[in-house]
Amino acid sequence: MKEGFTVAGRRIGAGCPTFVVAEIGINHGGDEAVAAEMIEAAARAGADAIKLQTIDAGESYAPDTPSYREFKGKEFGLDALVRLDELASRKGVILFSTPGDFKSLALVVQAGMPMVKISSGLLTNLPLIRAAAETGLPLILSTGMAYLEEVKEAVSTARKAGADRLAVLQCTSLYPAPADQLNLRAMQQLDEATGVPVGYSDHSRGTLACVAAVAAGATILEKHFTLDRAAPGADHAISATPAELANLIQQVRIVERMLGRAVKEPTAAETPLRAARHRYLVAHHDIAVGEVFTPHNVALKRVLPEVSGRGTKGLPARCYDDVLGRRAASDIHENQVIGASMVNGFP
Repeated sequence: MKEGFTVAGRRIGAGCPTFVVAEIGINHGGDEAVAAEMIEAAARAGADAIKLQTIDAGESYAPDTPSYREFKGKEFGLDALVRLDELASRKGVILFSTPGDFKSLALVVQAGMPMVKISSGLLTNLPLIRAAAETGLPLILSTGMAYLEEVKEAVSTARKAGADRLAVLQCTSLYPAPADQLNLRAMQQLDEATGVPVGYSDHSRGTLACVAAVAAGATILEKHFTLDRAAPGADHAISATPAELANLIQQVRIVERMLGRAVKEPTAAETPLRAARHRYLVAHHDIAVGEVFTPHNVALKRVLPEVSGRGTKGLPARCYDDVLGRRAASDIHENQVIGASMVNGFP
């Protein structure tokens, strides 16, 4: 994962806590009071950010499309967006949005939101990506339905337009997305191909995919959010409830602790156990001075950590082959550890 960036005081990228986004979208149904309740609930659950969809139905969709009917009447004006943004700030979370068109992008910027999301359906809308990049705000690009070359083109377009704070999210644009369609390993290729932090936008049922995505390297996690999964609307059925979101975030934080860092070495708690748990060379029975060490008289055993032979610490198991065939420099009693001074010619 590549170097990250900061949004409203929160760092996003490798080595940082996963940036968890509660995706409200239009699950508020166009009701500002419901949106406010959802912001408060997501903040209580521990989300870092909350995302809306800001779309002018007439600018984004033809009137006879299902999307037009779904989004029409659920728009918020500038005053409502400002109030919701102020509420989010008071609750300690970031509020941002996915603008669906130029008019909505201008509205999001005017409302003072600190970041812009480009949805999967907009990834090939290079004019909108260019305009979003020109705002100077950080951009998150979702990549559902996209080929890698399209992702690279979108990232390149944003960069050429001045965007220097970018992230991309693996996404499968199915509702719900089955487990065998999520392709979480695609994050590895996105990371290598784009050079920006990568994350995961989830459309599956439940929370397992989100936790798995964090284990697979996601630095941003976006999960749809609702107060009532049975509510009418396209996204409610795949959304997490407040209790589920809180549980998801708790699991993510546990996974982060599990992941540790990319260094293989004993933990601080393990280090004192090494001497007690590893095997050492021990006399299988009494060995007389001058006797040849063989597999019959040398055993590999766990011993007390401070056990020594004639003041010499026992030889570890890796010395077994070097000792066999040599002769004992002194008498060694049964179950006595074999130290270097007890072996003639030991290196």
